[in-house]
Amino acid sequence: MHGLTASLTVKVIFTALFLWVQGAALYDAAAHGEQPHDHYGVSCELTSAVHAEVAPLPLAPPLPKPPRAILAAEQPTRDFRPWSQPPGRAPPPRSPPALHQ
Repeated sequence: MHGLTASLTVKVIFTALFLWVQGAALYDAAAHGEQPHDHYGVSCELTSAVHAEVAPLPLAPPLPKPPRAILAAEQPTRDFRPWSQPPGRAPPPRSPPALHQ
């Protein structure tokens, strides 16, 4: 039981140290920005670690133009297919017989 408590203590200390270092790095970046600076005569290398050179994104290509310009509203056309309705009488339905005949 004592080993579990020591393990938890190590995890808490490690997490606190990690958060403190991250906070100090953000504070230094906010205080000095991207300009080179030094701390007690030693050049700060955090600027190059935080601000990496990144290539800019390329511009988006222009959108293609529509295939044709629509100048006026087009009138709908009636599409009549003579084969769509069979000539004569349709075959009887294939459902069960109706009860009310």
